[in-house]
Amino acid sequence: MKRVVIAGAGYGGLRAVERLAELPGIEITLVDANSFHFMQTEVYGYIAGTKDIDELAIDLGLWCSGFDRPVKFVKDRIKGLEPEKRLLLLQNSTLEYDYLIIATGARTGFPGFIEGLREFSFGIKRVDRAFGFHHRFESVVKKKLDGERGDVNIAVIGAGLSGVEVAAEMGYMLKRYRYMLGERADDIRITLVDACETILPGMHPYLVKSASQRLEKLGVTVKTSAFIDRVSKDLIHFKNGDEMEHTFTIFTGGITANSDFTPESFKKGDNGQLEVTNSLNIPGYEEIFAIGDVALIKDENAKPLPPTAQIAEKSAEYAAKSIKNALEKRRTEPFRGRLDGMFIALGGRYAAAEIFGFRFSGAAAYYMKRLITFIYFLGINLRANAGYRVRRRPHR
Repeated sequence: MKRVVIAGAGYGGLRAVERLAELPGIEITLVDANSFHFMQTEVYGYIAGTKDIDELAIDLGLWCSGFDRPVKFVKDRIKGLEPEKRLLLLQNSTLEYDYLIIATGARTGFPGFIEGLREFSFGIKRVDRAFGFHHRFESVVKKKLDGERGDVNIAVIGAGLSGVEVAAEMGYMLKRYRYMLGERADDIRITLVDACETILPGMHPYLVKSASQRLEKLGVTVKTSAFIDRVSKDLIHFKNGDEMEHTFTIFTGGITANSDFTPESFKKGDNGQLEVTNSLNIPGYEEIFAIGDVALIKDENAKPLPPTAQIAEKSAEYAAKSIKNALEKRRTEPFRGRLDGMFIALGGRYAAAEIFGFRFSGAAAYYMKRLITFIYFLGINLRANAGYRVRRRPHR
């Protein structure tokens, strides 16, 4: 019986378990520091108040119990890795493995050269940070409802996919709040800030234009080519001498891979992502795979692929297939990853999309994105429900 350990329960980790559960003759263990799976791609709605936490999280113990075969879940922090001994070191135990899939994802990466950024802003990669901002935003709305006046300036630093989605959803919510708050809603202002010349850098001009027009319609101020020098309690200081007041700030401008537990011999990129071969293995270790945001995955032209849920799931499927082929003494072709499409939620029932070369925006893009999200959440929810029934079944 071969032992397969999956470290990390994000999009990639869960997809790897699903594919591996189809294989006979292996023992599967999923490890994560949290007891829940967090749907990171939908966090923009939770921050803005359009989604509840129960729409973003699922219990991992129940989910693992929902398979037709045993899948063990271990809630523990990963402290280290000894690849020569094939040991994954946890805070409270040690796991032996024959195959290891590192799927530990990434956290918000606060640039050290921007003084005060970590101290005076919220990241959105961690549930507790998103939770904190969510309640602070609700508190502001409550005070406005009670009649309080005064400016509230919300800054979103980083105009990539996450930053644009957060700013758009908050802008949409403020439009809705006007019916409840009246002119006091105008006291709340949202500014999207980025050092690049445009929002959504690297994306197709159609998506950039659609998002820019939507943000303008929602009343979101966009400030590009803006280099931040430092952040203080009440001000964002720019390198050109400008200053901007902020009541609170969300930072979405970068990630740092959760790879601190790996040996120094594992090569890493600038943001801590693990370098992998075209078979998604750690060089020199065919039994160790790194997938999703924690890995520096490249396309056929050696260009890094963006850290998205889609790439995480594709790389997970590839790793599971590689393990299957290894057990069957078969060769696996190199990983050929690419994005099949891109959806950008732009507040309310509006989105922009690019799928297989076709680009469109509006309600159709929103409902297509919503359908994909619904199918994903339905799948993990049904498995968790099955696990709940298994655990409730009386023992004989």
